[in-house]
Amino acid sequence: MKERKVCSVMCWIILRCAIIAMAAGLSNCASLIAKKNTYASGGPAVKINGAEVRMQVNPQGTENGAYSFSAMVVSAAVATMEGPFRWRIEATGRTGVHQSLVVHRIHTSTEKSKRSEWYPVAKLNKRENFRDSKEQPGVSRARYEIPGLLKVTSANDGKLTILADISIDAKNGSQRRMVKFTLDPARKRADEFIFLPVELVRTIGKDWEEIEDPSWDQ
Repeated sequence: MKERKVCSVMCWIILRCAIIAMAAGLSNCASLIAKKNTYASGGPAVKINGAEVRMQVNPQGTENGAYSFSAMVVSAAVATMEGPFRWRIEATGRTGVHQSLVVHRIHTSTEKSKRSEWYPVAKLNKRENFRDSKEQPGVSRARYEIPGLLKVTSANDGKLTILADISIDAKNGSQRRMVKFTLDPARKRADEFIFLPVELVRTIGKDWEEIEDPSWDQ
């Protein structure tokens, strides 16, 4: 699991570095201009043992496989992002209170395509510990990325409902709940402006777990 997390963060950084490399000969600046056919939560976070729990998705495909690059004074890459998706469950708790998260079972169903599937239990039940946030004192987070891709698209499959059987351990004991996440199709923009000197400084000395990937939707 640790190796997969490192790989996923590296993939995000590689994409950003590719844009930076393209611009390096011409400018200290580069931009990623992206449209996303993705999903957004149809409700608030759910509470388990005092922690706020959310489902997040990250599009991994491109519409018609399209990427477009340009090289000007400020260089840019243009893309339309689409499914399939990386998917994860994030729990936000309190430092010194919340300890670990386990996802026991997951069921997915789609409104348009009428799919209804239980995810293989053998791939789940991996304990993830809460880690203190260095950016937000008093806050801790646990993130469990579900193995494999969620093979849906917002256009073809429509609204997505995910049932997740989750337990969270805390100092005051453990709570296990079956919770429902409703994800609605959404179109978003993922524009990002990268200033090379600042970008390099931001990542120096950080653990892989501390580098935030802004491409996750919730």
